Amino acid sequence: MKKLIMMIGAAIAAVFAMMPALAYTVSHWDFGSDPAGEFDCTGHNDLINNGGVTMYDGAAVFDGTAREFITGHEVDLRENQPYTFECFALAEPDCDGMIMEVSPNNGDTIGGFYLYATEGVMARTAEWGYNGENFNGTIRDGQWHHLAVIIDPTTDVVVDSVQLYVDGVRQGIRSNNGGIAYLCPHRFCIGSRNGTSFPFKGKIDDVRITEGILSPSQFLQSRSAGAVDVRAYWKFDSANPLADSSGNGNALLGSQGVTFANGCASFDGTASDVRTANTLDLSAYTDVTIEFFFRKHMGVNALMMILENSSNAPANNPGAFYFTFGEASAGSINGLFRFSDGYRYGVTPEYQVNNGWHHVALVKDSSNAGNSWCMGLYVDGVRMVTYTGSASASGTPLRNDYLYLGSRANSGFFLDADIDDVRITANVLQPGQFLRTRTGQLDDAIAYWPFKKGKMLVDATGNGNVLNGSGVTAGDDGATVFDGSQRGFSTLAPLPLYPYKSMTVEWFMQTSMSGVGMVLETTPNALYESGAFYAAANEAAGYQLTRTHSLVYGWSVADGRWHHYALVYDWDELTDDIVRVYRDGVQVARSSAGNTSAAKLRAGTLFIGTRNGSEYPFVGRLDDIKITGRALDPSEFMTERSVPPGLVISVK
Repeated sequence: MKKLIMMIGAAIAAVFAMMPALAYTVSHWDFGSDPAGEFDCTGHNDLINNGGVTMYDGAAVFDGTAREFITGHEVDLRENQPYTFECFALAEPDCDGMIMEVSPNNGDTIGGFYLYATEGVMARTAEWGYNGENFNGTIRDGQWHHLAVIIDPTTDVVVDSVQLYVDGVRQGIRSNNGGIAYLCPHRFCIGSRNGTSFPFKGKIDDVRITEGILSPSQFLQSRSAGAVDVRAYWKFDSANPLADSSGNGNALLGSQGVTFANGCASFDGTASDVRTANTLDLSAYTDVTIEFFFRKHMGVNALMMILENSSNAPANNPGAFYFTFGEASAGSINGLFRFSDGYRYGVTPEYQVNNGWHHVALVKDSSNAGNSWCMGLYVDGVRMVTYTGSASASGTPLRNDYLYLGSRANSGFFLDADIDDVRITANVLQPGQFLRTRTGQLDDAIAYWPFKKGKMLVDATGNGNVLNGSGVTAGDDGATVFDGSQRGFSTLAPLPLYPYKSMTVEWFMQTSMSGVGMVLETTPNALYESGAFYAAANEAAGYQLTRTHSLVYGWSVADGRWHHYALVYDWDELTDDIVRVYRDGVQVARSSAGNTSAAKLRAGTLFIGTRNGSEYPFVGRLDDIKITGRALDPSEFMTERSVPPGLVISVK
């Protein structure tokens, strides 16, 4: 099995190498992925703040008053790059408002543009002139129209630097008074000018920003669905853990080898008989998203079956799929589809799923056959691997067959892990549409390293977030000692942060260093990863809020004494207090003014004592690093360091 997957992977890689580079989607707000319409469904975490806009049937509804969506950050636009902005708009006949605008007021700001419901698009140029295009006719007819704006600073033709398309047709060129238009980082508004003027009246849907120039054939061809077609959904709640919450009657049966507790299904590695009571009929569909939450049991690394429809998906069962754990490598998730051309396509993530709860999704998209990807595996909302298949293969209908959970047809590969919220949807979902949190109660404790002597690398929560590293010594008082020699710790696997909205990171620190030293950081460089965080001695601490980081300064004390620090990320606090830093229980810093946008926490490797094990070495001592999955109040912080039993402290 492993050899065949590797052969297929090599063939697919060769196909990708010959394909032209694809345009990069910066953000896409589909206004159907969550009740507030704020989530970016690309998975890039560009949350956009809802300023009183109502949602209906997967679209944003504007009533002609000062309501809008606005990013809490400047969109990461580069003046030497072309961009395509798209949306679907339904403007009422009396609408006289702003559809979208980059900058608080394009009339006063270079590097911005606006799209107005009556006069089209206008962009400022370096010469403080204007360039743009008019609508041919009106879009204020109460009908849905696709609108696309292209800002192209790479062209030598002034009249082509700003283009406006309606329903795929380029509109009339406006006389211009300036040169080539370009863009700069500004906040992005939808439905009004900066929440104060020119309010839109009507509906807007599927606002997408793409880095690159799209042709009309590459524009969004239709609005995203207002609701996903859930065919089966097992929440494993305590009232009726075998019930199908989708309402389609796909109940489970069986209880061997599984217990239902704490809102999840826990399999013990012995013979399991859990399956659908009847066949799960998906034969009418060629597209599907299968997703679930997964938590491995400690010390278990055998090949295991998580779920499978059909008695053996790798055999000649077209339309079948399965998920395994530990097949391609220890700790990895593998997802597979069997297509009608006789091939089975497996995809494996790039990092291990060894600790805590992780979200997993396998997406099959028949419409992308031969163009881009027809199947992708996501872990914690990030697409890990995709495979391209032939048109005939990716169009294979799904099966009408039994779905087995925790085994291969109740006969082998028995699961020793927990699963929750298994949902099967007959749609191609984007990451922003995936399940965000488990329905069961979350454990607030994510990781805690008290650095006990002889157990320096052990996570005391029992969640398995084991540390790796060398060159750090343990002091007699139970603290870790960093000598600045470019050495430190890192977690063996990414921290499982996906299910959490908010977080508190605490630690005790003692240092006298004068330069910058990295205390802790998720990902190799948190400044380039939305949803990541870091804390650096003598510089700053903060979370990356969407595509613009939020720094907080003045928090470090290099006086050679022990101090307690806490970095709090509070999703529900969309003010400057969304990121807070405390020293010895007193708030000393908050996020930068204007950085009030939230980002979903990113699963990433935690580095302690250096940046990526190679830069900004910390000099001093650290102790009791603790990560909690909610925004703690100062009264809940740790008040003292853990010390080894029997430690005698002498006071002179």
